[in-house]
Amino acid sequence: MVNPNKDKPDFYNDLDKIVDALWDLLLIGKNKSKSEFHQGYIATYNNNYPSIRTVVLRHVNKSKNTISFHTDIRSKKIEELKDNNKLSMLFYDHGKKIQLKISGDAVIHNENDLSRNAWDQSRSFSKKCYIVENAPGTSSDKPVSGYLPEHEQDLPNEDVLEKGYANFTLVEIQISNIEWLYLHRDGHRRALFTFENNVLIKKSWLTP
Repeated sequence: MVNPNKDKPDFYNDLDKIVDALWDLLLIGKNKSKSEFHQGYIATYNNNYPSIRTVVLRHVNKSKNTISFHTDIRSKKIEELKDNNKLSMLFYDHGKKIQLKISGDAVIHNENDLSRNAWDQSRSFSKKCYIVENAPGTSSDKPVSGYLPEHEQDLPNEDVLEKGYANFTLVEIQISNIEWLYLHRDGHRRALFTFENNVLIKKSWLTP
């Protein structure tokens, strides 16, 4: 007799186990740079077109129901989020065949306790990104890194890097819902999880 559950993960038909699995994947993505969940794609509203770009998953807080990424306060994404703080973030693990779409409200942290703590925990190499002279996306008539010539190849000292703190921004996503998709040859599985006031209030299956 063929076992219908062979080669299927525990979460295949279990919404509660999917919840556990998705938070585990996010935590692994935050902690391990080689995880396929380490980077995701955020989508924001733009006046003309939807706007999407890649960011690194920097913080995961299951109890607060938030995930976070870092960016420059001068970036276009911050302008868009100030106009409309609704955004979605998409992850996909090719090996595990799992996709997550996380939607929620963005909270922008710049020069406050949360951004200070995140900055202090950042590597010097990451801090260097925020000392560029012009805002990200500024037009140029030639190829440009944005750094002063003396900072092109060498890592500046801490005093110089600290000047980038004013530009450094932590964007926290207060999660409203998470859509899960798992691909399997015997039949995909898709589910939606809805949150309110940091509490999971609804779990439901969706047709893939």
